[in-house]
Amino acid sequence: MKKAYLVSITLATILLVGFNTEFKKSKQCDITPVDGTDNFWAEYLGHDQTVDFWPDKYVNYWAVVVNQKDFPNVGFKIQGEFPEARYFSYNVYGKDRNSTASIFDTQIKAEKCSENPFKNEEKQTSVDKNLYTLFVVPESVSEFDTNDNVLKFIEGEEEIGIILRYYLPAGGDLAGVDLPKIEVFDLDSKESVMIPKTSNLLITTPQILNRINTAYSLQIDNNVRFYRGDPTGLYPNEDNQYVRTFLNYDDDDVYVIRWKVPTFPKNSSEFESAEVRYSSMNLGDNITNNFDGIYDTQYKLDKDGFVTLVIADEIPELREKAEIAGYNFMPWTLPGNKGYLIYRNLLTKGGKTAPYSLNKTPMPNFTTNRSHLISHDAKKYIGAYAPTGLRMTKDEYLSDFGGFNDKFRE
Repeated sequence: MKKAYLVSITLATILLVGFNTEFKKSKQCDITPVDGTDNFWAEYLGHDQTVDFWPDKYVNYWAVVVNQKDFPNVGFKIQGEFPEARYFSYNVYGKDRNSTASIFDTQIKAEKCSENPFKNEEKQTSVDKNLYTLFVVPESVSEFDTNDNVLKFIEGEEEIGIILRYYLPAGGDLAGVDLPKIEVFDLDSKESVMIPKTSNLLITTPQILNRINTAYSLQIDNNVRFYRGDPTGLYPNEDNQYVRTFLNYDDDDVYVIRWKVPTFPKNSSEFESAEVRYSSMNLGDNITNNFDGIYDTQYKLDKDGFVTLVIADEIPELREKAEIAGYNFMPWTLPGNKGYLIYRNLLTKGGKTAPYSLNKTPMPNFTTNRSHLISHDAKKYIGAYAPTGLRMTKDEYLSDFGGFNDKFRE
């Protein structure tokens, strides 16, 4: 009897301790939910060929914009779940559509009892979702500075835009999670404010299109040169570096492009050691729609770390020649004859001093100095890490790749 009594006491103690532990964990993990909605977001999927501003084919974008004249005293509280993706980030934009503040995945601190999977953190407790909370407020507002994950926007700008990006999302376009909830609130009363749903944010202006179309005179011969470009008005990602070129395409044309690829991660454990987090080459047109692209793990690398890309009409013998040589093949599917190739490297390790940094290339000004067509070729600043190419006829390509390999060795 006494033994049974002691066993009962022991079991009761274990159950009580277990209950108290779980209660404490549950209590410690209480997170104040955002009184918001995901209805404010406008969706722009990179594989949608009607989206403007040359989206990356393998990146999805969500945007919200507020007119400060209509809503002069608001802030944003955003709560979401860490996505299943190679990378994600938030950028804040002003009227000129350049990023004024940004934060990316490993910089984002997880909520209590959640983990940041991009940092390979261990969970403090067992929770169903790994959450984060982000604040976006004016530069002059300091009361949120003690919070984690705070971005500041410039006051006096007519528009405030926020863009969320998922690179290589797994589990569908939404990267296996729900869209983050946004609460727009009055900075004084802290009460929620309703704003119109964002629409038509990523639409080019006549000024941008004119700037683009004048650039097709940059192709002065059959050599393909890549240059830095002014990203103003195009909602660039603060973490990306870009070079680009303009292609005039005739029916008999083939383009061959080659470059050396910085190392990239196979999984999150290699995020810190890789030279770039992500790399891609995308083919768009002169009205900023994107039609095709390849990214790092799709590159067919040779033994020296180079990728060679052939762009041509989808003709079996043209594709077969590229594939036999171990080259990537990208069919010309654009509706017109003006192409735009954009090469992106994301989160370049070592910044501008790295030998593969695209930003080592100075920004050209072709309007005032035509000599920049030669002097500001990216190859002159980062060597083999800069894409370089040659335009040729189909017969020249089928013969010996238009002499490209001999020219490349020069």
